[in-house]
Amino acid sequence: MFFFNRRPWAIHNPLKSWTFSELSLRECKILVASMSDAETKVSWAHLKGWPEWLPLSGEPCHHLFGYCEDEKNSLPAIPELNLNDDRDHDITQVHTDPGVAKFREYIVRKYPRYSVRIPSEILVGNQTFKTQTLNVSEGGFFFENPLPDWVAGYFTVTLKVVDGPSFEFTCFLAEDQKKEKYRTEIAPITKEQDFEAFKKWLENQIFPVSE
Repeated sequence: MFFFNRRPWAIHNPLKSWTFSELSLRECKILVASMSDAETKVSWAHLKGWPEWLPLSGEPCHHLFGYCEDEKNSLPAIPELNLNDDRDHDITQVHTDPGVAKFREYIVRKYPRYSVRIPSEILVGNQTFKTQTLNVSEGGFFFENPLPDWVAGYFTVTLKVVDGPSFEFTCFLAEDQKKEKYRTEIAPITKEQDFEAFKKWLENQIFPVSE
């Protein structure tokens, strides 16, 4: 009797030194969607039955991972400024639209952040770093202390709620941080049951919303 293998995929990211195997196609798509452009350009994919690893950016993987050509030229030409127009043009000063700033903040903060201190452990290989959160959300965590330089790639974060449950996540460092790193994001490959348990627990708490 033959069985259809629903988890035949593997992804290797040399930029962050991790390899995940026995992935479903959906898990691959979610994982690739979380990667930066630089990572996808150097990473590799393997499907059981392939004789070797193939570049993630290569043509055989395009239809699998939603690859599309650069669309920067798909917009129509920008209208030219008519300096002879009777309307008053202010072209010497750049103004920041507060509405744009609010929109960017909404994009960055997809989930509400809650101020709460939870004892935490970050595990990378055989190294463990202990700290506590300053705020948490469904998307990730902000820690009280800067994370060591050896915290990189994908790593395990365990939240140990005092007099409560413990939650374990696979995380990665949030981008756009300065030299010191405090923020981590929950990776899509975190076990769904672990994430749902944390989400349900968070919904039942009364924590102040963090700015």
